[in-house]
Parts: sequence; structure tokens; C-alpha cells
Amino acid sequence: MWDAIISRQMGFLNFTPETAAAMRETVAAVVGTGGNGVVLDHLVRIGFEQFILIDPDVVEDTNLNRMPFTTDAIGMPKVEAWEHYLKSVNPNCRVRTYRHTICRFDGPWLTDILSGANLAFLGTTSLEANLVASRVSARLGLRMIVGPASSGAYVVSTFVHDNDITFEKVARFGTEHLELTEIDYNSLFPKFQELSFYPGRKRKLYPLVLQDVLAGRLGRSCKVFVSLTNSAMAFEAVKNVIVMRGLPLDGTRIIAMPVFHIFDPYSGCAYYYHILNREIGIPDWLTGEIHWRPYAGE
Repeated sequence: MWDAIISRQMGFLNFTPETAAAMRETVAAVVGTGGNGVVLDHLVRIGFEQFILIDPDVVEDTNLNRMPFTTDAIGMPKVEAWEHYLKSVNPNCRVRTYRHTICRFDGPWLTDILSGANLAFLGTTSLEANLVASRVSARLGLRMIVGPASSGAYVVSTFVHDNDITFEKVARFGTEHLELTEIDYNSLFPKFQELSFYPGRKRKLYPLVLQDVLAGRLGRSCKVFVSLTNSAMAFEAVKNVIVMRGLPLDGTRIIAMPVFHIFDPYSGCAYYYHILNREIGIPDWLTGEIHWRPYAGE
């Protein structure tokens, strides 16, 4: 089945038999299998075959607006629904599932789980789970791909963990010196919210809805935008696998933190955002150069 799945993509730049074989051998860990976790649907269809899934929730009817399940899956643990789905696409998939809520005490447990992965995807909206998973990934040197799927755009970046660039640093938490059990997570929520608000995102929400989102009272997910970010994360995964395996990467580059790659489907504009320098990078399609400009805020 795997040969049939990958056959049609052969011939696109960077989609080579060597890349396909490398993806097949890569263990992808997805922490949070909701909206962002739908990257799994992309991964299995481009040749990934080994997965680690972590999520505490069950499938609800409102999840069906963005997840590839049917009403039969409602009430099932998400990790079990995903295991069934992945194996329905490719019966040879190897899937390890953990129905678990990641909390500040789970550093050792998660270290053991993620030590068996080659690439991680951060898909949870929980601040505590995000921080724990990112801290563990950094300590393991595990590349971690991120992208806010509810953002109304194509948004993606990879923590390659070079130059001490961590989730805590780009979020300006100031918690790097603290143990996970010592952090006041509630106090970090405003900074956590701002982290996902790249330039241009706020104007995509009606004012009253924006207030609720900033206060953490309401989440929004539209299949159109979720799919954009899922695609971005999957393509970033391909690039990371190529680089990690020492294969040639042609015509593109890994988008590494502290830079986000953003495509705004409303305006049709594509740009980069350097979250630490607060700069916007405008790419020149003809030359490949990026022209950086200060960003003063919305």
C-alpha cells in the first residue's frame, strides 16, 4: 500500500525515492491530535508510517468540521480514532497511542516517550502541555514543528534548537531557569496568547470574538485555515527529514525559529515574521532574497 500512496508524488522537487524511504523510517510524534493534529492525515498520505500520538480527549461532533472522521468516531478517544484512521489508509502503519493529559509533572514520562521519536509536532492548545513538550524536545534536541491551526492563515516554523532558541525564549516567558513544577503557568497565559498572533491575525476576527479569544474563552477553527497550516507543517516535515538524513534540499529551506513563514489567504500575501526582532520579511520571488523591515504593530 505504501508504494501506491507515494507513487503519484514522485517527480515533484524534493519528493524522491530517497526522501520517501527516509519519511517511512521517521517516527513522528504528535502532541495534541485535534486541529493541528490533522497534520497526521497529510503525513500518512505522503509516506510517513510510524507515529506516536498523545491526546487526552474524545472525538466530539464539533471536531468533524476539521478532522477526517465520521459520526461513528464520536465518543472515541482521539488517539484511538486516529490509529484506526491511519491504519485504514495504510495498514502497515505502526502507531503508539497515549490517552494522557500532559502536565508539569510529566517531564520524565514525556522524555521517555519522545526519546523514541525523530520529529515532533506540537498540536495542543494547553499552555502547560506546550511548555512541557517544548522543554522536553529542547533537552532531547528533537526538532519540533509548530503552526497555529486556528490562525486564519498558513503559518509554520520549526524549533531546530540551534543557538538556544526555545519556545520559552521566543514567548519571552523568562522561565528557562525554573523547573517545570515551579512555573506559575496562569501568569504566562497573556504571553502565550500573543505568541500565536502573528502580524495580521487580529484583523481576521470580529472584535467581540477577538476579545473572547484573547481571554481564552473561545476557540475558533475553520477547515479551510486548519488545512493550510496542516499542509505547511507537513511540507516542513518533509524538509526537516531531508536535512536530518543528509539528503539534498533543493529550491527551499527549513523555516527555523525565531522566524515564522506566513501566507495570508485573504490578501494573497506571503511573508516572514522574526518574532524576536519584530521584523517582517518580504520575499522576492525572482531572486529569493528576503527584505526585512521593522514591524510597529497592528
